[in-house]
Amino acid sequence: MDSDSSEGYSYKYDVFISFRGPDTRNTFVDHLYAHLTRKGISTFKDDKSLQKGESISLQLLQAIKDSRVSIIVFSKDYASSTWCLDEMAAIDESSRRLKLVVFPVFYDIDPSHVRKRSGAYEDAFVLHNELFKHDPDRVAQWRRAMTSLAGSAGWDVRNKPEFDEIEKIVEAVIKKLGHKFSRSADDLIGIQPPIEALESRLKLSSRNGGFQVLGIWGMGGIGKTTLATVLYDRISYQFDTRCYIENVHKIYEEGGANAVQKEILRRTIEEKILDTYSPPEIARIVRDRLQNKKLLVVLDNVDQIEQLDELDIKRVFLRPESRLIIITRDQHILRACGADIVYEVELMNELIPEVLKYTQGLPLAIRVIGSFLHSRNAKQWRAALDRLQNSPPDKILKVLQVSYEGLEEEDKEIFLHVACFFKGERKDYVSRILDACGLHPDIGIPLLAEKSVITIKNEEIHMHEMLQELGKKIVRGEHPDEPGFWSRLWLYRDFHHVMMTQKKAIEAKAIVLNQKEDDFKFNELRAEDLSKLEHLKLLILNHKNFSGRPSFLSNSLRYLLWNDYPFISLPSNFQPYHLVELNLPGSSVEQLWTDIQQMPYLKRMDLSNSKNLKMTPCFKGMQNLERLDFAGCISLWHVHPSIGLLRELQFLSLQNCTSLVCFEFGRVSESSSLRVLCLSGCTKLENTPDFEKLLNLEYLDMDQCTSLYKIDKSIGDLTKLRFLSLRGCTNLVIIPDSFNNMTNLMTLDLCGCSRFTNLPLGSVSSFHTQQSLISLDLSFCNISIVPDAIGELRGLERLNLQGNNFTELPCTIQRLSSLAYLNLSHCHRLQIWPLIPIESCPSDSVGRYFKIKSGSRDHRSGLYIFDCPKLATGFLMTNRERSAYLFKWLRRLVEEPRHFRCGFDIIIPLRQGYFPCGSDWNSVLRIKESDIDVDCRGYLFSIVFKMNNHSEVSDSPHQSLSSPMPHPFYLSFESEHTEERFDIPLNLEQNVVDGSTYIWTIYISREHCHFVKTGAQITFKARQGLIIKEWGLRVLAKKDIADSEVGLIKDLPLHIVEVEESSISSSFEPKIQLPYNWFVSDEDEAEKDGAKGKETDLFNLGLFTGS
Repeated sequence: MDSDSSEGYSYKYDVFISFRGPDTRNTFVDHLYAHLTRKGISTFKDDKSLQKGESISLQLLQAIKDSRVSIIVFSKDYASSTWCLDEMAAIDESSRRLKLVVFPVFYDIDPSHVRKRSGAYEDAFVLHNELFKHDPDRVAQWRRAMTSLAGSAGWDVRNKPEFDEIEKIVEAVIKKLGHKFSRSADDLIGIQPPIEALESRLKLSSRNGGFQVLGIWGMGGIGKTTLATVLYDRISYQFDTRCYIENVHKIYEEGGANAVQKEILRRTIEEKILDTYSPPEIARIVRDRLQNKKLLVVLDNVDQIEQLDELDIKRVFLRPESRLIIITRDQHILRACGADIVYEVELMNELIPEVLKYTQGLPLAIRVIGSFLHSRNAKQWRAALDRLQNSPPDKILKVLQVSYEGLEEEDKEIFLHVACFFKGERKDYVSRILDACGLHPDIGIPLLAEKSVITIKNEEIHMHEMLQELGKKIVRGEHPDEPGFWSRLWLYRDFHHVMMTQKKAIEAKAIVLNQKEDDFKFNELRAEDLSKLEHLKLLILNHKNFSGRPSFLSNSLRYLLWNDYPFISLPSNFQPYHLVELNLPGSSVEQLWTDIQQMPYLKRMDLSNSKNLKMTPCFKGMQNLERLDFAGCISLWHVHPSIGLLRELQFLSLQNCTSLVCFEFGRVSESSSLRVLCLSGCTKLENTPDFEKLLNLEYLDMDQCTSLYKIDKSIGDLTKLRFLSLRGCTNLVIIPDSFNNMTNLMTLDLCGCSRFTNLPLGSVSSFHTQQSLISLDLSFCNISIVPDAIGELRGLERLNLQGNNFTELPCTIQRLSSLAYLNLSHCHRLQIWPLIPIESCPSDSVGRYFKIKSGSRDHRSGLYIFDCPKLATGFLMTNRERSAYLFKWLRRLVEEPRHFRCGFDIIIPLRQGYFPCGSDWNSVLRIKESDIDVDCRGYLFSIVFKMNNHSEVSDSPHQSLSSPMPHPFYLSFESEHTEERFDIPLNLEQNVVDGSTYIWTIYISREHCHFVKTGAQITFKARQGLIIKEWGLRVLAKKDIADSEVGLIKDLPLHIVEVEESSISSSFEPKIQLPYNWFVSDEDEAEKDGAKGKETDLFNLGLFTGS
């Protein structure tokens, strides 16, 4: 995120450092922290910044949100700490939601080990998988976050000078912040004009101005330090070395000028061993070590001229570009030392911005506090501000309460809920809870925003701190010290207190306690004391520090969320007629209840990851249920057949219910509203349910149902189904012919169904053949004949047939005019080259895949004919003919750019013999400058390689590299600190037949060829056993597309590209590894967001209220 990209958001920190203390504290992290703070960069490091008495994890989470940049220091044992991994996951979330900039630093660990979770990280994740069997989503979130963040541009600091690397990191942070730090002038109203004036007078950009001394003077408390600190923040990055000595008076008083000199040396050149030197030697070190550096020194609180004289910092010893800033109350000191610039600080320069910051721009608060501070001196201002921080004045709260009193009763309730519970939470989440409580948030939230009681930023609800305090004061009412009388409880200590001491019923109607870590500090609560909460309508708990079994829960509950609910069942007398949501994820429940519960308002039930749950409840009496989540309930073996009576059910997940053998919707199914059904990971499930009544189902996921052998023929009734996955169903042999009736199906995935033999597409003349299908994955099935009717899938854009047993594709393949991806790799019996689709199609019907599939920009288009030994040696096609074949595929994709995003690649086998491709196998190319004609469409890279897994010696120079390769085979774009990769999209370890030769051609469209501007070194790199013969590159022009074939094998490089050829260095320094960095336009971003939004909408069914 650029420094100004979140306009209006007040950041508390510039940088958040994530690290594992035992690995890096007192070494690298402390040095990094010191460098950042010396630069004026506000930095959060948990052992420095956490305030006593506050909850660590909550403050860390808030600190991450309040930071502009995060630096993650990956060390060998970082992944062994769940604390670190949770912190990393929070950083990843903020990087996506809040545009937090993340810089990874690899301290004593290979970057590839982090990204791939190998080595020590592999061991750590094996342990996490075992420890968190009950919570696999948490581990999966860690994996995703680590892959994402470790792939960002950063630093590998192993075996490098620590100081140099830290300097690079700090300078990168400054560049990203744009020299606007959290304490900078932009955050202090009225201070910017004097800062700009001082910058100008210091002549920082002039080389002829000579050494300058700036003096800042004024009375105590007037704002000298604030002014100097902001100035230091703004200019310090321009100096080779710099230091800010906060209290010269105190240091001089305790150790004389020698102590001040030592402090300067410690902060500027990190000299540590100074105590053995005599005072004259220290003075000499100051002169010798600092005279050749562009130096900035700030000396704060100088109160005697001797403190300057004895420092022996003389103009003659310093470079002309150096600057000295002296802060003092005594103007005489500045005159005596010959200050070039003397600036007198005006009264209240410091405190006026603090007042404005405290009031957060609230006009009423400014007026009330301003009238109180009028005619008082700076000392009184300071005392008043200290008091305000602890308790806002009653006068302000009373005036603000007028706004509260003017609200309707329901809006008052919403206001108090936000003030006590939901400040900073997502609007849709809060709306769902408020709706459950009957508070009509669709009208209430906009009304509060219109009255400026709340604000909506980034889809989050925010509230002024004074208004929040007003809300809490209203809740406390006339009993500020007796939480048993409050209508709401939001702190665990108050909840614990009333539960332990209150004898009668507690007045609270809402309790929201999100502090998971709080309960271990307190004594165990008794479950029977929950009977005191008889008025409760809203309960959110994350605590399990209870003994006994509950005998009561309030029947007035409207919304219940209790993470890790510690009891085996709900109370037998619990009959919450008005309950809207029942959420007990990760609970210890074995069975909710045995009888029928009348819960007509219940919309959502979440018992996910309740590993002891054996059976679902009877669903009669819950006719308005919209969402059911039993994912991860590994002991669940019985789903009550009354589930079929749920007419409003839209979302049902039984994912990873590994004990479930059979599942049906009952004899009388009324589940016509169901749109999402997740059965993936149900490894014992043998049959699918009857789908006849699921008329609106859009998403059906049955991945990894390894015992599934039969699919009900009623699957053909799913005429609105868009996504069907049977991936990894290794026992599945066939799907019913009625499959052809699913006329809206867009994605069908049968990858890894190793016994599956035939896709029932019907005849060529059939009107029931799938016309809407966009993506079909039949890889690694057992298909020996591809039906002719496949040619009728006119909308098909992606076809994956790798790893099958057919000998040829039907000629009807030519009719697939939208086809942009065809994978025939590992088809060991394939003997005849597939025909190329020749029919054209309307451009508006191409590229639909990228609009429906999240993350599809990373899914490459192209043709892949690899490890097909009979094809490589069988049909007598010359290499020239194969080149022409390759070009025909290339041309049909380039002619219609909607076929691909950013680029694509093609891999086909070659016959033995010479196939000139341009450069020698060991060449490293750099395009020094671009002189590309407007006719240019993009760049082509071509490489000829041979598989030889048993070869002990390879022609590739990269196989002798000391560090493991990030990928077996890739096109490398290498810069000073990073290496971008265009990986080969194939599994080279998949029992590949040796001896075959291939050509791999990569096309990158012009707008994504940023390597031209960066001057990156370009080459191919390969693992042991893969032999690079030769490779080259060329520009692909528009006129080339019109030709019958393009010169992939000649005239490389073209004259319009100046290429410098050099040998690769024998030394290899690990770089930050990145996938090729595609430029993302606004149109691309909108398409990606649109595809993600469609998927998210499905999985949020039953979660959010309408708006």
